[in-house]
Amino acid sequence: MSYSYYEVYTNAQRAFSGLGFPYGADEDAAYIISWLEAFELDGIHLLSIIKKKIDSNFNGVLGNNKLTNQINLENRSCLMIGPGLIDFLNFHTLKNNGIKIEFQNCSDPLFLIPLLYRAVKKNIFSKIISKNKIYTVLGKNEIFIHDDIKNNKCENFILNLSTNEYQIDNEEALDYNLLNTNISNGLNPNQSSWDEISDLAFRTYVPESEESREKGAGGGDAND
Repeated sequence: MSYSYYEVYTNAQRAFSGLGFPYGADEDAAYIISWLEAFELDGIHLLSIIKKKIDSNFNGVLGNNKLTNQINLENRSCLMIGPGLIDFLNFHTLKNNGIKIEFQNCSDPLFLIPLLYRAVKKNIFSKIISKNKIYTVLGKNEIFIHDDIKNNKCENFILNLSTNEYQIDNEEALDYNLLNTNISNGLNPNQSSWDEISDLAFRTYVPESEESREKGAGGGDAND
């Protein structure tokens, strides 16, 4: 079944609220999942896989408010810590025109990509390198993502952020996947995963009662 981007975002946002994400954090996480789904990177399915790990276990607090050259994520999900962390790094990128950070124990690096993509609008460009090999490049006209990032198989890497756009030559680009998807045709998430996420979203609905009807509340679908 096909859904609009808005339907996917709304269902995901309500699901994160049902998982215990606070206001604001649920919206950031829903953006990550919706962006991945829009670019055919199975955001809804990935959320269905990780839901037990993050259920009622939200912790988005950064361990250190000072810029260091190493960040150990301790396998905490980037759905929780990613938005605040990337905002923090974006601030220092603009301040210094560029930074380089070593990430350790990042269990789901793919969830960082939508946040890095959003930073491009601020003229902050990014590149991920692991073992001297380029794994991602995000610029105004180029988005390259290596399969290891798509499959969350790159736990340790170097993230380069710069106010100058990175260049990638044709030989390097052969190993990467250019994302060029038209989301106007609708999104088609895995249906069983969609149903699981919808069940999480239903946690946030007010049970229908005489009192709730008087207040205009009650159960409904993701388009209410």
